[in-house]
Amino acid sequence: MFSVPRGYTDGFNQWMKQVAAICLTAFMQTTLLFLGLLTFPNNMLLGLGIMLAANEVPRIAQQFGLDSSVKVNMMSVVHATTTAVNLSRSVARAVK
Repeated sequence: MFSVPRGYTDGFNQWMKQVAAICLTAFMQTTLLFLGLLTFPNNMLLGLGIMLAANEVPRIAQQFGLDSSVKVNMMSVVHATTTAVNLSRSVARAVK
């Protein structure tokens, strides 16, 4: 912020892009998780797929130049899959 009056706007522009990317990814992930939970009672496989797609939002945003500083690793993918499966089992038990 202090370098903007001196004309160094590159860092400020990158910071603004990162803030926009974090807001976009948080919104998209929450929306996809909510849609997955709404879809789950009617079609379990489709609902689970939508919930797992929420984990890929930061990686897709990086492909369009939005850096959310989220690095993709296999442990996060495995953790997200396990969480989604356990959540779907809990919801399936609650529905029955």
